[in-house]
Amino acid sequence: GQTVQNAVQQYRRDRDPKEPFFTFGRCLAHFAVDTDLVYMTTHLKGGSTVFLPFNRGRDGGAGNPDNPDGFRTSYLWDEVWQKDRLLEIIAQYLQVVELEDDRGKKTGERSLIFPRYHQLDAVRRLVAHANGHGSGQHYLIQHSAGSGKSNTIAWLCHQLSGLHDAEDRRVFDSIIVITDRRVLDRQLRRTIRQFEQVRGVVEAITTQKSRNLARM
Repeated sequence: GQTVQNAVQQYRRDRDPKEPFFTFGRCLAHFAVDTDLVYMTTHLKGGSTVFLPFNRGRDGGAGNPDNPDGFRTSYLWDEVWQKDRLLEIIAQYLQVVELEDDRGKKTGERSLIFPRYHQLDAVRRLVAHANGHGSGQHYLIQHSAGSGKSNTIAWLCHQLSGLHDAEDRRVFDSIIVITDRRVLDRQLRRTIRQFEQVRGVVEAITTQKSRNLARM
């Protein structure tokens, strides 16, 4: 039988990215699925199309756990593709961003950001727990290299900044992101600002502006 890799190759070889339906931004995401694994992309580029895993993880590694009630990938249509969840993804996560080089100069290219499963799971869990337990909690999120930690941080920051309790009071007065790496600091700053929907919400605290922390 065919596997997810057959679907990936079909997208790369048999889907013309110049056709209107497959042009950039026309579809929110393209999924390659079999009974065990899920992969996705937001930009078809023929043979150079990059597919990323959209799996839940299995025993601390790649893949998906066994499902006693059906296929390992049934979470895709039972959970992710449900209309309420899709609307949440569109409203809270999807972004078209302009790419920048290492010096922060725009390259003229754009990228459609669609969250991967582990990113959705992490943000949803933390937001739900903070909503139920308030501020002052401690959490640890572990991301492997290249798994999109900057986007996860950005989505989490923006959603926590707008979080209100049952009495419509803000749960957090401000969100402060601290990093000990300069390269990551620049990357995070760009990512969080790209997701900014209201100008002025995000402020970079540099050495010259460190006094601002005392007022936050």
